[in-house]
Amino acid sequence: MRFTKTVVAATTAVLIAGVLGACGTSEGGSTNAAGEIEITCATCQKSATDPFLQFNFEAAQRFNEASKGKYHVKTLQNANAGSGDARLQYYQRLALANDLPDVFQLNSAEIKSLSGTGKLHDFAPDLKADAKWAASFQPRAFDALSGRDGQRWAIPQQQDPIGIFYNRKLLTSVGYDSFPTTWDDFEAMAAKLKGAGATPIALDGDWATLLMWSNLIGTQPAGSAFLTSEIATSKDWSTNQAAVKATERLRGWQAKGFVNADSFSGDFQNAASKYLAGKAAAVPNGPWFVKTNLKSANAAPGLYDDTDAAPSPGWDSGQGLIVVSGAGWVSGTSDQAKLEAVGAFVRFMSSTDEVVEQAKATGSNPPVKVPAATVDAAGLEPLSSRLVTQIPRVAQTFPHARVHGPGGIDAAWKNLWPAYVKGEIDTQAFLSRLATESASGS
Repeated sequence: MRFTKTVVAATTAVLIAGVLGACGTSEGGSTNAAGEIEITCATCQKSATDPFLQFNFEAAQRFNEASKGKYHVKTLQNANAGSGDARLQYYQRLALANDLPDVFQLNSAEIKSLSGTGKLHDFAPDLKADAKWAASFQPRAFDALSGRDGQRWAIPQQQDPIGIFYNRKLLTSVGYDSFPTTWDDFEAMAAKLKGAGATPIALDGDWATLLMWSNLIGTQPAGSAFLTSEIATSKDWSTNQAAVKATERLRGWQAKGFVNADSFSGDFQNAASKYLAGKAAAVPNGPWFVKTNLKSANAAPGLYDDTDAAPSPGWDSGQGLIVVSGAGWVSGTSDQAKLEAVGAFVRFMSSTDEVVEQAKATGSNPPVKVPAATVDAAGLEPLSSRLVTQIPRVAQTFPHARVHGPGGIDAAWKNLWPAYVKGEIDTQAFLSRLATESASGS
């Protein structure tokens, strides 16, 4: 079911300031042959495999119909539209050439790096000029998408709680009817699962491993403060006891064989494949995992029905959740007419109808406040949205380490984590170098 659009995405001169650089996307002027202000979108193309791209494509067509005669989104076909290791370098090259698209999507780490080029539009003045629009977003929706001086480099696409998906059947086989609520109990369960020939938790040495590092830090009393501030300002993370405790516990799982053999791959799909094959009891990820993995042909028969989602265990009894805005809409234009159209488009994409439609199509959760009755009526996928109800119930909510961490944290972690696990460097050296190399790679 698709919602019929009755709201014309008309936005006037609220987008008039805050542009930090120029770009060369205004080929032939701002208007097309129909007299519409035309903007280019690099993440609005059709896709049979990426539900986010496919949703963006369909939403852009709805926007074009609603804005006919005024604005038009033109799709740019490119191999880097979806997430991938080469995407940041692709946009960095375009930034150097003053040829960034008018609107496209980046994740938080990419935004950190690309904002340094001075070519991204700052939406902070636009939000300030439109108080109603600004107030429509969930609390902390802009945390992952902001600059240190209050810039708003992107309009959030989603806001999701990231938890742990687990196989009820495997847990039941070792005497557990739900996921453990403490780390000690998790390790006790992991030992039983390993003894039974199953992998307790699937990790990848990158995204998923950093998720568990964040959980181990954030569920400590001072951990949330580290993940929201000190991780961005400290030059030596080895002095933070929450980080030390979490790091050593996570390494212990590797030493005890609680993770998959290829846990240093740096590719989440290697971790996901263990879970999808029914060989791993748990894997951390966000709600999009249901649509993109659990409901795919790669999942073992019946696995969706055997899967549930849980918050992170805690050190005592206080569980936690990572809550993030993983990606956002950015703009690389300084043309004022095009900024008007960009403003209309991102307002359209953050409207109630569109965020609910996106949730249905992708499994992600809205970045804006949506009435409970609207959510209920939409019939959203239950497993994808289950953790949302847990947000007010857990003891701690905190960001992923990459949200406030330096832009180079992913590369630094992938380089250093194997050496640390293998005993080639100690905890102090690992965390000290991780902080230094993460910052140098920003």
